[in-house]
Amino acid sequence: MEVVSNLLQAAVTLLGFGLGGIRYLKSRKQEYFLLTCFYGCFFLGSLYWTLYLLLFSETPQVFYVSEFGWVASVIFLSILQYTLSSAEERRFPCRKALSAVLIGVPLCIFYCTFGDILSNLLWCGMMIVVSYSSIRGLVYARRQRGAAHNMKYFHIWVLCYATLEYALWTSGCFWPGDSIFSPYCWFDLLLAGCLLALLPATGKAVQE
Repeated sequence: MEVVSNLLQAAVTLLGFGLGGIRYLKSRKQEYFLLTCFYGCFFLGSLYWTLYLLLFSETPQVFYVSEFGWVASVIFLSILQYTLSSAEERRFPCRKALSAVLIGVPLCIFYCTFGDILSNLLWCGMMIVVSYSSIRGLVYARRQRGAAHNMKYFHIWVLCYATLEYALWTSGCFWPGDSIFSPYCWFDLLLAGCLLALLPATGKAVQE
């Protein structure tokens, strides 16, 4: 079942890469370029992981090959968040955004007891940054009118992405991902849908 979910993610991100690239070529907007890079890097990470599973029937022993692609994708997503946000939004004080730190730090400590410390610190650090920006942006957008208000859709889906990543990592500590009855499997499938939803959400934010 893990192969199926990974194939689905690879297909979704490849589709996002193609559609994002087309939008960039038509508009030449930096936001679409960053989104295309996000999808492309995520696709490369998923492709390596999936091909290894298909060929050797086990997870990659040198998982850092996929990690490079996935880490790069989150970096591009964070840059996209910054590019789409206004200077006023970035200065907006938001106590609710601190929940990203309050949730992320304990989870990071928990994950470090199960796996590689450096990798967990890196991933949780990036998720905290992405989540913080999303929560702040969502609160800010809901107080706006007109075009700025529609930014909330982008922030919602980025926050869903971060939440599902946390859910995947947490469930992976307790259940294997090779069964359809495993929560890990269903979170993986939901992540594919979330990745696809980022494309129209970004398009709405860019058009506005």
